[in-house]
Amino acid sequence: MAFWQWLGLAVAAAVLCMVVRRWQPDMAGVVAVVAGGILLLGALEQLEGLHRLLDRLAALGGLRTDYLQMLLKVLGMSYASELAAQTCEDLGEKSLALKVEMAGKLCIFGVVAPMLLELLETIVGLVP
Repeated sequence: MAFWQWLGLAVAAAVLCMVVRRWQPDMAGVVAVVAGGILLLGALEQLEGLHRLLDRLAALGGLRTDYLQMLLKVLGMSYASELAAQTCEDLGEKSLALKVEMAGKLCIFGVVAPMLLELLETIVGLVP
């Protein structure tokens, strides 16, 4: 899905939500969730090209690909948890949104903790 199509879908969904909210407020949230899901799926298509680009950059720079994979995983987790939290807020569940944000942060820390440990071990190994 092209960028301008994404924008058009988002604006059309926002207008539809506004219209639907007048007669059936519960359905406006469903429309927003469905539109957000469609937008997310369209954006995920772009990640394949980004993944190939990062692999090429890693090969050119002699970087470890596992670090780049971890970076992509963390970015994906970050965006997904933010999307889920915002959706919860849009549906009036602010408390649940805060819990989603916290869970996302904890999961991200769990993914990067091994790299942080490796970095710390490297630093300790350099100190005489």
